[in-house]
Amino acid sequence: LPFLLYHLYAFILPAFSPKERRVATPLLLMVPVLFIAGVVFCYFVVLPPATDFLLAFNDSEFNTQVRAKDYYSFVMLTMVAMGLGFQVPVAILAACKLGVTSPEKLRKNRRYAVLVIAVVAAFLPTIDPVTLILEMVPLLILYEFSIVLAAWVQRKAEERAEAAEPEGA
Repeated sequence: LPFLLYHLYAFILPAFSPKERRVATPLLLMVPVLFIAGVVFCYFVVLPPATDFLLAFNDSEFNTQVRAKDYYSFVMLTMVAMGLGFQVPVAILAACKLGVTSPEKLRKNRRYAVLVIAVVAAFLPTIDPVTLILEMVPLLILYEFSIVLAAWVQRKAEERAEAAEPEGA
């Protein structure tokens, strides 16, 4: 994955102007870091209760036998989905930088975001309500963190713009 991301960056970055490059480079560097954070979070926080539930479900009536192919498929799909879900800050920051939205709009429409995040978490590979909550909570935290980060970036940009204005203008 890092090899593919490097080639993707190398292909995309020459098309950007220097100003666009200053905006895109930090966002592009955040992608692998957040993806790895999502995978690690999934592996250590989401998967243990999910697999415990999977193995304990109806264990008094049945002998639970999980095929390795199905187990690894579930684990990989869940980890990739959480890694992609952790890209929320990149998407929100990019949308704010492009002027598609603003931190104020994100705050105002927070309840819609919670609904969308709940639906997205429901479509992630879940097997029980606990796993659903464990997948939803970090996405909500990342959404709130993204709003704070977008407001900070916007404030810094406004300060730079004010500092660049000539005095007495």
